[in-house]
Amino acid sequence: MTTNKKECFVVGTRPDIIKMAPLIKKMNPYVIHSGQHRELADEAFKIFDIKPDTDLDLMEANQTIISFMVKGASAISRVVEEIKPKRIWVLGDTMTALITSWVAFALEIPLVHVEAGLRTHDKRNPYPEEIFRVMIDQIADIMFTPTKTNTKNLNKERVTGDIHQVGNLIVDALEMIKPTLSEKRPIEEPYVLMTMHRRESFQKDMGNVFGAVKELSKKMKVIYPIHPNPNVRKVAKEIGITTIDPLNYTDFLWYLKHCEFVMTDSGGIQEEVPSFDKPILILRKVTERQEILKSKLAFLSSLESKDVYEKVRILSKMKDVKYNSNPFGDGKTADRIIKIIEEKYE
Repeated sequence: MTTNKKECFVVGTRPDIIKMAPLIKKMNPYVIHSGQHRELADEAFKIFDIKPDTDLDLMEANQTIISFMVKGASAISRVVEEIKPKRIWVLGDTMTALITSWVAFALEIPLVHVEAGLRTHDKRNPYPEEIFRVMIDQIADIMFTPTKTNTKNLNKERVTGDIHQVGNLIVDALEMIKPTLSEKRPIEEPYVLMTMHRRESFQKDMGNVFGAVKELSKKMKVIYPIHPNPNVRKVAKEIGITTIDPLNYTDFLWYLKHCEFVMTDSGGIQEEVPSFDKPILILRKVTERQEILKSKLAFLSSLESKDVYEKVRILSKMKDVKYNSNPFGDGKTADRIIKIIEEKYE
């Protein structure tokens, strides 16, 4: 199939690739990978059988936000100027998405923002993503929101681009992979699945949580596929908690399918757990995904050890729970987006 160069998708992290995969598979756009994630991104491309047209490999060890942005904007603009797309697409709130939105604005190319309108209304949580997504939505010409709350946020901010509520692509991606997941458990004993990596939690908050997890591990099995970020690994080593190597996306969903409940600071996992009917402790003080809190199967944490203990105690008593549905999507988001583009913007 010939690459559709009029649509240029710029992705950087593993979640970008996973969520954009259903669209990429159907639209066959020109794909630029910034390299914001390396190993994690490579395995995501492999799972969905996607090969980026350009891989910029921009990330370096302990690189600052500013240095990545300066280098990234220059590199992305060079590729975009060469292929001259009709539209540029970004997802979410990453550094890659923000610098790409600047490039689109500077080169006067329409910007499409997928997963628009998520807000905590706290510029430090998550940091720096909350500010990134506000800025992207001010630049975007076309915005695809997952939920009614996201759409309301954009209307309140009086953004100038077009807004379309379509659901979240993560559910489309899940539906592509769920049939392949084994019914056999990855480990026989009951376990809790955990992830934690957010920048705003480095040091004190992460230390509090890891300290609680170390104590909890004496009573229950905790599976923690540790993030490659050296700041996360440093705290985990200092506290002395047990970790495993990062899992590829398919294996992670396999572990998610069979766990008792989830502890995480990930946004994407908050969107995934309803599809597996798993209770969740959100290791963050605020969430931009308020819909999951309405299920009564999700709890926010103060990130103090005592609070983590108490919430885990509640979650451990929840058995055979069911979400009414996944509030973030129904698996048909990609089709809606494509239909809107074809009918309104061709």
